[in-house]
Amino acid sequence: MLSRMTGRLDRVRAAIGEEGLDALLVSAAVEDMFGRNAVNRQWLTGFTGSVGYAVVTRERALIALDSRYWVQGEAECVPRGFEVWKREGKWDDWVPGLLREAELTGAKIGVSRADMNLGEYLRFQESAGKLPWALRPQWGPAGKVIEKLRTKKDADELAALQRAIDIADAAFERAAAEFVAGTTERQLAARIRELVKELGAEDISFDTIVAAGPNGAMPHANPSDMAIPEGAPIVVDMGAQFEGYCSDLTRTFVAGTPDAQFRAVYEVVFEAQQRAIEKVEPGMTSVQAHELAHGVIRAAGFGEQFGHGLGHGVGLEVHEDPYLGPTGEDVLEEGMVFTIEPGIYLPGEFGVRIEDVVVLENGKARVLSHAPKLTPAGAIT
Repeated sequence: MLSRMTGRLDRVRAAIGEEGLDALLVSAAVEDMFGRNAVNRQWLTGFTGSVGYAVVTRERALIALDSRYWVQGEAECVPRGFEVWKREGKWDDWVPGLLREAELTGAKIGVSRADMNLGEYLRFQESAGKLPWALRPQWGPAGKVIEKLRTKKDADELAALQRAIDIADAAFERAAAEFVAGTTERQLAARIRELVKELGAEDISFDTIVAAGPNGAMPHANPSDMAIPEGAPIVVDMGAQFEGYCSDLTRTFVAGTPDAQFRAVYEVVFEAQQRAIEKVEPGMTSVQAHELAHGVIRAAGFGEQFGHGLGHGVGLEVHEDPYLGPTGEDVLEEGMVFTIEPGIYLPGEFGVRIEDVVVLENGKARVLSHAPKLTPAGAIT
């Protein structure tokens, strides 16, 4: 485990060199009381507290923590190869002290742009301005150093992801088996959350979407108090969180027996998803991957009814790089984990979306999700 964690530091240092930097500063956009806004810092350092400033140089890795987190930092960050630097006093005192300790006076420091707000960025600059002119570092935004490294999951990350995925699969299967017409969207969403936690997850990884009938034509509909009638298509988009890692699963089923129109649309979406799963490969651009599914849907006459991207990365965040879509700029690589989730949305009628998580291994996609693509009445594919 330790070698794998310190291996992350080696990869960060290589990326820092490629960026022409002497160091990288990684923080959080806001005080992260609920562990949702500092995933880059968590991935790098292991730190799960609310306030901390990680600095990685060519030779050292430090995390500046106040007294609330000194003991926690020793437990979480030292195994990752970090030294806990005890932050005390005013910004004008500790920032120059940290820069001297890390031997970064006069250095070029990149700031992880997703992980610091403008106010804190200016406070670092102003506090560093207390140093003599010749010792003041150069500050500037770094590229997506950590985000790019996070796209490729190691064995420990894959294990946590698989557990989160397995929990969501099982929760969906139980919720679908229990479902009876007349249940409201909100009740079904609440039951899914109960099941996810009963099955061992920390919580759901995002607010569950349950959208029946016409509501299913809205990809990000909020559950309502509408009672779901017999025969209505139901889109369920859900996930579980385990050891900080998120799953993302969408299934569409029917309360009762699906009609011919639903079956026809479902089969197009299913075919589009299967083609993308079978044909996606390393070296392919995000746009090319998206077109694998969109081409099938367009050929069936529903091109304008598939308006979102094919998928997105999943990990410590439920939406992270890479983004697979018509405006995506990523190139797919071995080890990347992402969703494949085509859909067709017919306003005023219903929607269909099917989503699985895959990992690129040995030149192809390996599917990690295994929830049945069924209706309560049986298979529809």
